[in-house]
Amino acid sequence: MPRQMPLAPTEVAIIGAGIVGAASAYYLAKKGVPVTLLEKGSIAGEQSSRNWGFVRQQGRHAAELPLMMACNKIWQTLHQELATDLGWRQGGNLRIAVDEERIAVFESWQRLAAEYGLDTRILSATELRDVVPSLTLAARGGMYTPSDGQADPTRVTAAFCMAARRLGARIYEHCAVTRVEVGGGAVRGVNTERGTIMAGTVVCAAGVWSSRMLRPLGLRLPTVWVRNSVARTEPVAALTASAVWMPGVAFRQAVDGRVTIAPGAIAQHDIMLDSVRFATKFWPALRQEKSSLTLRMGRPLLDDICGRYGRFTTHRTLNPRPDPVALRVAVDAFNKRVAVDQTVRVARSWAGYIDMTPDLLPVLDALAAPSGLLVATGFSGHGFGLGPIAGRLVAEMATGCGVDVDLKPFQLQRFSEPATPQPVV
Repeated sequence: MPRQMPLAPTEVAIIGAGIVGAASAYYLAKKGVPVTLLEKGSIAGEQSSRNWGFVRQQGRHAAELPLMMACNKIWQTLHQELATDLGWRQGGNLRIAVDEERIAVFESWQRLAAEYGLDTRILSATELRDVVPSLTLAARGGMYTPSDGQADPTRVTAAFCMAARRLGARIYEHCAVTRVEVGGGAVRGVNTERGTIMAGTVVCAAGVWSSRMLRPLGLRLPTVWVRNSVARTEPVAALTASAVWMPGVAFRQAVDGRVTIAPGAIAQHDIMLDSVRFATKFWPALRQEKSSLTLRMGRPLLDDICGRYGRFTTHRTLNPRPDPVALRVAVDAFNKRVAVDQTVRVARSWAGYIDMTPDLLPVLDALAAPSGLLVATGFSGHGFGLGPIAGRLVAEMATGCGVDVDLKPFQLQRFSEPATPQPVV
């Protein structure tokens, strides 16, 4: 256990050094605000380094689309701002349909995109080959957004942290926050395994751990953990600069030729106590996603029953096992639908947990009670793409600056009403 030590007070304490917490620390430090970022494990140890690396505007919920369009502009110059190669590649995002029903869904979403001036367009089966020349799938057409991009998840959060440190932010790894200190209806700081840090503002950006962090404060945040598996190949010849979704598989190719492959919409939910606690909230989403979500019961439930997830020092870094069957199916689908002139070898595979909300929208909220508590979590698989704008918004909320986007759809109190899951695009 890390030894107790005096920790200097700060204006803002941030719980969680994933991309949202790291970006928040950077933008606060950029404003000259004393900020301390606290992480129980390693920087970006969980989902922020384990996601697909897609940075997409395409397919977003109407409430989320303006945020992501603003964030896309940040991404385009972020490598220059952070003075680091982020693996940024603005090659678009392509979703492929094999039937007319799916084309109709795409056309409906493209009309929404047009309202916001987004460059999404519907492609014919022939036009798909302009984006992915080696495509062999018998497709009906697709939806393409050229301004979308991709980046390397293993680089971005670390780059935010390095830049925040240069600006004076204090960052502590292997320093778990055990509780948020509250007095007189306002936050007073955080208690950590190394000691207490006094702070007038606390940001909860703890990803899948956020619900457990907020529960002792009497706050009910309905989230569940959803596990996604990912594989990465050895370098292959150039295929496409676009991130691609098609039935059974999603993939992107980095500049170095490596291909990141995932089972598309297929994911696993490891049943835990929150699965029961929030069952009524998630029932509509479960009915909608029943064909793409597998429910599993095993060690995570036992750990939860034994209280191991309530002790934030027990699991420094969640490292769930990837699903070998789902990945084998995804890699096979990739090999059958994309012509590659060499053997595709998987170099490594991994999995991560996504913090999923009932409506698949994040929580971005400055709470009235306790005052001084900001929540930035529940990104439902969209946190990597939205991370930079979420961090900027947290900095604006923490400093009392005007926020020029409508954050009402992302308030925590919305969960007091029945959840309506967003349509899957």
